Amino acid sequence: MTRHPHQHHATRAAQNLTHSRHHLDTAVTREAAERRAEARITAAASAIQAWRPIPGPTGKGGHGDPASRAAVGTLEPEVRDGRLARLAASTTATLTWLAGRLHLQAAGDPLDALTRAVPSLRPATSRELARWLDEADQHIRQALHLDPPGQPIPGVRCPRCARRQLQAHTTGPRPSWTVTCVPECVCIGPDCPCGMAQPTAGVPHIWGPDHPLADAATRGRIDP
Repeated sequence: MTRHPHQHHATRAAQNLTHSRHHLDTAVTREAAERRAEARITAAASAIQAWRPIPGPTGKGGHGDPASRAAVGTLEPEVRDGRLARLAASTTATLTWLAGRLHLQAAGDPLDALTRAVPSLRPATSRELARWLDEADQHIRQALHLDPPGQPIPGVRCPRCARRQLQAHTTGPRPSWTVTCVPECVCIGPDCPCGMAQPTAGVPHIWGPDHPLADAATRGRIDP
């Protein structure tokens, strides 16, 4: 079944977000380890404070409360979520909300459910979903200082604007691969020379995995 350009954009956005969330998960694990190490240093300093000599005549040169020192030394310190952990949680909450709005069964990762649902969504719904997913992806990439999604395809001209600025989106499985031009290169409708399967006025150009342009571009077989 031929997909609508809005559905291709939703798939592209979902795969890009899957990629950036993977990086975010790694960063959250690293952040948690760093925060746990800092908390342990603070707890160790508290243990030393509890064991220090008590000044004054009642202390008689003794040490602090051994029970308090033992408690501080054996309990794992509390570690609160850091900035990246909160970003991950809020992103997942947004995806869960989106899956709920679309009445999807999201027992696992809600992004997986959203990705699977794209082929059955109406074009207008796919357009709105792509906007939500693109925004979430952008927030993560900004937080982690990641490169923008997509890989340049050197020497390949866009059939609409003739610029050599096409991008291949190939982070997901082969059936989800797409090729896009710059965002301002939009389709003008049925008379557009873009060659999209369903030319749609106002949609930024995108070619799916079955289109000759996308197939040749991702394999590097288009002559400049």
